[in-house]
Amino acid sequence: MENEQLLAVYAETRSAATLDEIVRRNQNLLHHILKRFSYASEPYEDLLQVANLGLIKAAQRFDGGRGVRFSTYATAIVDGELRHHLRDSLLMRQPRWVKKVYQQIQDKSAELSHKLGRPPEVAELAKALNINEDGILEVMNLYSRIQLHSHDEPFTSAQLQAGADPHLVHSLRQQTFALPIEDKIALYAAMDRLSSFQKRLIYLLFFKDLTQSEVAQEMGLTQKKVSRESIKALGRLKEVMGKKVF
Repeated sequence: MENEQLLAVYAETRSAATLDEIVRRNQNLLHHILKRFSYASEPYEDLLQVANLGLIKAAQRFDGGRGVRFSTYATAIVDGELRHHLRDSLLMRQPRWVKKVYQQIQDKSAELSHKLGRPPEVAELAKALNINEDGILEVMNLYSRIQLHSHDEPFTSAQLQAGADPHLVHSLRQQTFALPIEDKIALYAAMDRLSSFQKRLIYLLFFKDLTQSEVAQEMGLTQKKVSRESIKALGRLKEVMGKKVF
């Protein structure tokens, strides 16, 4: 049977065996689509797995009554899945401080847009966030490059690995009981140098403000163990922050 005939059978039966056959028959199509992503640093097998998930999604959604060939429809779906995957993968690799600042920019931009009835200017964002304009532009430009990379204007791995320069980001003014943005960046960068266990311990104690007893219950430890390990984690954090972080 042709693709469209198999898909008609699958639409009626939702047979797993029929879906498997559709996927098997369209592997060459996936390899053809993946040629568009030769610039990606992701392992080919990982991209092929994403492409296969897109192919399954296309088969499940395909409507033969619309007069579009399955290969055309599947190409669009798989291409979109691959681009989303590359974008999300690049976003996940960004340092914690970059993601924090970007989320603050997004949230504050939405808040000011609602308040002003228009998109805020960079100077307005800078004032509201207490982050210098160059710092805001540095983070926004990085995310713009990531979006372009995942679409039709791929950058080299060196261009993307350069990331955002933390030295361009600083506070406009001192705030009582608040760390300047440059100190927060140093703290987040230092946190990334801790073990997963130490990160969670510090997060629960100092970011969620739990007691040692609450942390012990959360992590399945004794309070004595939490006390001992928190001293080690803080010591490690002090050691890392006492050195050059960037």
